[in-house]
Amino acid sequence: MLDDKEGLEQHLQMALMNADVLENWLRANEGKTNMGKSLDVDDAFECVDHLSKQMLECTASDLAIEDVVYSLDKVPQEGTIPFDQYLRNFRLLSREQFFQRATGIKVRAVQLQAHVSSMASRVPARAQHYVS
Repeated sequence: MLDDKEGLEQHLQMALMNADVLENWLRANEGKTNMGKSLDVDDAFECVDHLSKQMLECTASDLAIEDVVYSLDKVPQEGTIPFDQYLRNFRLLSREQFFQRATGIKVRAVQLQAHVSSMASRVPARAQHYVS
């Protein structure tokens, strides 16, 4: 237990240091923009290929639906919409989220296969006969 406690204290110290570094960076860069232009959050990340873009879109859709479902869970308690309409909306959102997650899983599998293929292509020719 003492080892676990020491390990957790080290993780806490590391997290506090990282938080401090981020806070300092935020203070130093607060209000700065990209050469006088306002920064668009959608342009903060640039996908390198089609699969990465598709994965980003699937993940964003999945998380957005998750937020809507979380908010929608409070609706029956408040009685703001009829229960049958709540169920219909919940079912539609759940179905869409299922498809987004399924697409994300497929994209991840294709990305992994591409990564494995690129790693295999880097293996020297003389060592390829060891690969099964």
